[in-house]
Amino acid sequence: MKTLKLLNSLAKKRKAKIYLVGGYLRDLILERENKDLDFVLTGRLTDFVKEFAKKINGTFFLLNDRYQTNRVIDKKNGLTYDFTRMRGRSIEDDLKKRDFTINTLALDLEKPVLLKVIDPHKGRGDIQKRVIRVVSERAFSDDPLRLLRSIRFRALLNFRIEKKTKKLIIQKAFLLKKVSGERIREELFGILALEESHKFIRELDELKLLVQIIPEIEALRKTDQEGFHHLDVWEHSLGALKHTEEILKNLKKLFPKFYKKINKHMKEEVADKQPRITLLKLATLFHDLGKPQTQAITPEGRMRFIGHEEKGVGMAEEIGKRLRLSKKAIETVKKEILYHMRPGNLSGVPELTNRAIFRFFRDCKEEGVETLILSYGDRLASCGPLATPGMIKRHREVVEEMLGDYYERKSIVKPKKLVNGSEIMKRFNLSPGPKIGELLEALSEIQVEGKVKTKKEAFEFIKRALES
Repeated sequence: MKTLKLLNSLAKKRKAKIYLVGGYLRDLILERENKDLDFVLTGRLTDFVKEFAKKINGTFFLLNDRYQTNRVIDKKNGLTYDFTRMRGRSIEDDLKKRDFTINTLALDLEKPVLLKVIDPHKGRGDIQKRVIRVVSERAFSDDPLRLLRSIRFRALLNFRIEKKTKKLIIQKAFLLKKVSGERIREELFGILALEESHKFIRELDELKLLVQIIPEIEALRKTDQEGFHHLDVWEHSLGALKHTEEILKNLKKLFPKFYKKINKHMKEEVADKQPRITLLKLATLFHDLGKPQTQAITPEGRMRFIGHEEKGVGMAEEIGKRLRLSKKAIETVKKEILYHMRPGNLSGVPELTNRAIFRFFRDCKEEGVETLILSYGDRLASCGPLATPGMIKRHREVVEEMLGDYYERKSIVKPKKLVNGSEIMKRFNLSPGPKIGELLEALSEIQVEGKVKTKKEAFEFIKRALES
């Protein structure tokens, strides 16, 4: 590889040593594509990296101040190069400070032959056995975020975590509290981005990691349900995530008319560099957060959770702030939680009216599609004695009908304004204020019902509304 020769020549010029380390070598053995290359260098780092970036016409910046990691991006070839200064007096010293044995391979660029890879921790053997093994007991204390990374590596590589490492993860789980919200957020999003993230969220829970990040789940675990449910609130939430992921995986089969549009919608980046699908999964996991605080028994002896969605919205906001989510990401998740019950309620009425459809998408806005899918996943995870196949069938029909409205009946979802606020103020000599918005909202509702079709009729409706 020409780039490796260039790097070695630049190092030689400075009487330095440079090694290719970690994930790229691991993935080379696994025959997986990896466009991220990590290097360890002796000597002065910044000048070296700047010169390399100039030679390949790449972009250079400091990535991590703590470890003095410098990054060069080669846009032309789609490659990323990360450089850190060697920790310790030798490459072996550096490697023993790393996380897992599968990431402790190194290649001296003076003699870049894979057969001569430096492997002091038998990482190649663990790669071949598909095992994740911690390098030392200090690894998690040195950087507690590695606790979460163990699960992400396990998921990405389809490896297993060996017993001693699992035991150590459980013992050291409390250290996660020392990690910044931003770093935890990125790892959590990385897990949620996986197609079957529910499996690995469950593993995070079993390894006592998730409760360190989201202690609110303990109350969910202790809250039983009845009627439409057969599980406690936490197990139901995991089930809802599983069903939501299955819906997303089977969109073509479930909603053949709209699956392409839904897929495109789910890939849209919303906030924190995350697509809609990742935030939907987070909302699904959090959708019943408010149930423990709203649990009540009616005089008839039935269990109720009235207002749990409103309560859950506030709790989700607090968690979002802890994880340093952006305001937009938090608002997106909150909206999906707040309205997740609405489609289910609509499936219980004989007729789905244009006004109900308009109100749903008015309130949910761009998150309407995600909220529909969350509601259906929630329904599929509710298998208590009161839940019937007919209810599930009807719920799906309502979701499908409302998706059709969203994509094909814009006149219902977002009706064209017959008059605007300025025209109303001028016509009826009104001052600016909330009343104008209320009139426009009422006009839209009656418009989607087909009772008002022209500007003249719109003004007549507003006149009657003002007189009443």
